[in-house]
Amino acid sequence: MTYVVLPEQQELPPITYDFAVEAYVARHFRDDDYFFIWQTKPTVILGRNQLLQNEVNVDYCREHDVFISRRKSGGGCVYSDEGNIMFSFISREPNVQKMFANCMHLAADALHRIGVPVTISGRNDILLDGKKVSGAAFYRTGDRSIMHNTLLVNSDLSMLERVITPDKAKLQSKGVQSVRQHVGNISQYTTMSLPELKASFRQAMCGDKAITITEEMMPEIRELQKTFAADDFIYGKQPLFKLTKKHRLPSVGTIEACLEIKDNRIHDIDLFGDYFLTGDLDEELLPRLRDVAFTREAVEKALQGLDLGNIIRGLTIEGLLRVLFGRKPHVMKPEWLKIDLSSDKQSENTSEIIHSNRLHTICESGLCPNRAECWRLGTATLMIGGDICTRHCRFCNTLSGRPLPLDPDEPLRVAESVREMNLRYVVLTSVDRDDLPDMGAEHWRRTVEAVRRKSQVKIEVLLPDFQGRDDLLDIVLQSHPDVVAHNIETVRRLTPSVRSVATYDGSLHVLKHIHDNGFVTKSGLMLGLGETEEEVLQTLRDLRDCGVERVTIGQYLQPTAQHLAVEDYITPAKFQWYHEQALQMGFRSAVCGPLVRSSYKASIG
Repeated sequence: MTYVVLPEQQELPPITYDFAVEAYVARHFRDDDYFFIWQTKPTVILGRNQLLQNEVNVDYCREHDVFISRRKSGGGCVYSDEGNIMFSFISREPNVQKMFANCMHLAADALHRIGVPVTISGRNDILLDGKKVSGAAFYRTGDRSIMHNTLLVNSDLSMLERVITPDKAKLQSKGVQSVRQHVGNISQYTTMSLPELKASFRQAMCGDKAITITEEMMPEIRELQKTFAADDFIYGKQPLFKLTKKHRLPSVGTIEACLEIKDNRIHDIDLFGDYFLTGDLDEELLPRLRDVAFTREAVEKALQGLDLGNIIRGLTIEGLLRVLFGRKPHVMKPEWLKIDLSSDKQSENTSEIIHSNRLHTICESGLCPNRAECWRLGTATLMIGGDICTRHCRFCNTLSGRPLPLDPDEPLRVAESVREMNLRYVVLTSVDRDDLPDMGAEHWRRTVEAVRRKSQVKIEVLLPDFQGRDDLLDIVLQSHPDVVAHNIETVRRLTPSVRSVATYDGSLHVLKHIHDNGFVTKSGLMLGLGETEEEVLQTLRDLRDCGVERVTIGQYLQPTAQHLAVEDYITPAKFQWYHEQALQMGFRSAVCGPLVRSSYKASIG
């Protein structure tokens, strides 16, 4: 990454200048990813889609010379002053989820280096002692992604509280009653001055690589600055609609739908809020809703086949319907999914051994309905690398956040536990560890080799995608597991809404690499998320084309109310039909059923 050196100025320029520099760098600097640091005078910064009157105390700002601005990125309203550091990333990375993950971890790591013990939380926050000290926002321009962060160092929090007037529901979602309770400064954890902090961040991000904004570049930057300073841009998005629907969606943010309804049809609609745009709202979504009957069924039909996650980060059709029409009537769980989870002595012994060795198992964290059956049969799925994942997939019940460092003794403890449980077959899986340089690959290799030394058990590894890096996959494959699995999870269309970072094509690449290296290759997917029959069959064809020999297909079950809702319960007969189709396509094994999980009956395949 290259640092962008800004021309020295006698006083801090308005924030519109820094936004213009971001746009200029994205347009003209092509050889690398870029980073720069800047500061502002007291300024309120609205997200692209927020309503001014909902977020800002305009009169107070005018009386106290607080500049009001708007950025092109989504997200919520923030306050910045001379005690605040702002930094910008301009990247070639097209995947918004990966961009957020990479940049947030870079920022957190830079703070850890100077002794500030922050954690990453939710969509875009960095916390210190439970209070937000940094937030991020993103937008895409041309073939470049721009992400900017705030960092509260020694900011005037009393001013922040007076100028920002957020939605009460947003505060309640954070477990606080006021803005002041929600935010904090990092100054109590570091004695570094602002110039020293900026120098530290620059070195951590870019080392000595730098490029300078020259005087020859300034005319175009000044022209770009005018677009950010225009009243139409800052104040222009004000609704003239007659019906307002508002709801806060986990992993999306607050969406306020302003509608004009005539003859029970949507005459006009716009969406405001602190969400993040990943596509073109005005071109891709809103036109499909105009002149549609204002009913849940009609709107759902109008949106059929559209992946809203490619327009608004994390949004699903069901989520938008929740905003417009409230909660959908609960879909009752069918009889075939009501099971006996009682355990016997064998499964109780397995559980005791797992807990006594301080291990984690996806059988428990994933709320697997088959754990008692599998443990009775001498199989288990152990999760390595900790129990906190760096990703936030909307189907998964594993905790998300910033994990602890890897435990160097874990491989031996896993091996001892496998031997003690007298397992015939073990599946090893892990949380995603995007925070580590090798994403946990070496820890994987050490664990498999330790298990091999202690017992004759068959070993299946259920791998993360390692962000598609073949060199890291190869480290794990050096341990020669018996079966190598990586889950595709869902069909292509739904992937951006279901998985937070991984991509459909990225998973296919991982599976092909595994097969091409001579390993028995396996994958799994969930049904009930809104996929069509043809999409499932196409996914199976794609898996076979990559050399996948074993496949599992099961019913998605919503872990909590905050996770993706179940769209449909697939019948046992339909699962049997998919089993037959998979075998006809050439899969050696296809374990399909409502209660099937990716490790279910793994030893049979």
